[in-house]
Amino acid sequence: MSKYQDQEMQRDIQSLIDRTDGLKSYGIKTLVQKGEVHLMGMVDTLHERRQLHELVSRVEGIKSIENGVTISTDGQINDGEVTAEVYEEFANNDINVKHIGAESRGGTVYLVGHADSQEEIDNAVEAATRARGVRDVMSQVKLTEPQEVLDDLSLKEIFHSQVNNDREDPHFKDGLE
Repeated sequence: MSKYQDQEMQRDIQSLIDRTDGLKSYGIKTLVQKGEVHLMGMVDTLHERRQLHELVSRVEGIKSIENGVTISTDGQINDGEVTAEVYEEFANNDINVKHIGAESRGGTVYLVGHADSQEEIDNAVEAATRARGVRDVMSQVKLTEPQEVLDDLSLKEIFHSQVNNDREDPHFKDGLE
């Protein structure tokens, strides 16, 4: 790829970013070398960082994208505040907190619990990326079995299934919690 093509691609990408609501106010800079795109700057949320990557990846001719955009934490936001922000996003996006919970460690949010569908898990992940201070989201949410599968299990099978789960639980000691 020629230097001229790189410059043209760089102008196109920069123009695209500068026209995109939610991204244009950040002053993100672009550098293209041999078809490799380098993004630099700062955004407020992981969602915006991902949105930027998705937007730029649609441009034809790109060989690779190095997303060097960082996520601002507005000073010293701690894990408790990040977790609170995630729960606020859950409320704004109708995520059932009886099914899915969140905990932040070092800016990485861990989602835990059970969900009825993959869509419910995906919505929770997406909502978490919108919270300030989130650097990454790791889903440990498990899909619950469809009700008809549970209906087919005998009481004895359900009991033994639960006993085996309790034995695997690190908090379970000698049959007592």
